[in-house]
Amino acid sequence: MSLVIKNGTAFVNSHFEKKDIKIEGGAITQVGNGLDAERKIYADHMLVLPGLIDPHVHLREPGDTQKEDFRTGTMAAISGGFTTVMDMPNNSLPTVTKERLEEKRRLAEEKALCDVLFHFGGTDSNFQEVKKADPVSMKLYLGKTTGELMLDNPSSLERHFQEFPAERPVVVHAAGDSPDPEKNLEQTYERTEGVVSLAIQKRRRVHIAHATTEKEVLLKTRCPKCTVEVTPHHLFLSSRDTEKLGMFSKVYPPLRPEQKRIYLWKALERVECIATDHAPHTVEDKENGAAGFPGLETSLSLMLTACSRGLLDKIWVAQRMTEGVARAFNIKNKGKLEKGYAGDVTIVDLKKEWEVDGSRLYTKCKWSPFEGKKLKGKAHTVIKDGKVVFSDFSFD
Repeated sequence: MSLVIKNGTAFVNSHFEKKDIKIEGGAITQVGNGLDAERKIYADHMLVLPGLIDPHVHLREPGDTQKEDFRTGTMAAISGGFTTVMDMPNNSLPTVTKERLEEKRRLAEEKALCDVLFHFGGTDSNFQEVKKADPVSMKLYLGKTTGELMLDNPSSLERHFQEFPAERPVVVHAAGDSPDPEKNLEQTYERTEGVVSLAIQKRRRVHIAHATTEKEVLLKTRCPKCTVEVTPHHLFLSSRDTEKLGMFSKVYPPLRPEQKRIYLWKALERVECIATDHAPHTVEDKENGAAGFPGLETSLSLMLTACSRGLLDKIWVAQRMTEGVARAFNIKNKGKLEKGYAGDVTIVDLKKEWEVDGSRLYTKCKWSPFEGKKLKGKAHTVIKDGKVVFSDFSFD
């Protein structure tokens, strides 16, 4: 069945304009005005975006399905406007072999409601497994994280940079792991600078995960093949929120001082991607010191709320949540509303006001660091491969 989205303000050619979007056979076939189809969806007074892409999520399956699984995690993604997510390898059963990667793909195929792509984990010893698996991207951990994937041998970073195809991105967790805030920042800067220098030397693509400060963003600009992401929680929360959040405040990288948060905003024009770093844990896990926040269902709304307050431009947000991610990670036929691209579309109600209530979220963990926050703007309808999978803010 053909479908047309009519009367919306569409993000086309990197700007917003009134356009209809027609989808047939799972792909966009026309972008124009006065288009017709068997099914019509009216998007009057709404934004029409390419399906959002999140380059950094932890869906926890296999190994930790008490926290999240491919079904609940992708329900959270869809309700947040995402039609493609990229899952990280640091499960309790880490994605560091071809067999583990194939298992994840099989499980996602069975359970996921949106597209799930996978970053492959690099270790001090799995160089041959990387070649066998032939992944589209890699993740290397230079600092402490959930799981046991931190590289111990400094030469491993250089070897992975040398052996992994240069035009495929290597995502690097370069954050410090010291509990002392100042020392943690020093470690972060030193590791980030080392990664960027090595990327220049090897002439390869590198993506810096979850930058938390202006300096990290500026360091990556030395390398034309380096990209960087920021998370909403590092943009909207700081260390002064830790008392209020209590046991829920722990996250890697940690929340930075308020001044660092403010200065991070000054570097946003040099940022390519917004990433949620969706990392759900049960309440019991958090009581026991687990690090990480859920974020798929609040990310877009936080950014749109900032737009409504004049802090951000909608074009900047749309670029960093769609085409910017697709470009950074070589994702073909996604991230744009153009003929031949995937029929993945997110329709956004900019006027929708709502309050974050963890108990009503789709993520299995049922809490949010933004609990009680009033937001403006939300995904109203999500279309995946030309099929409506979420409508009127609901799966029902």
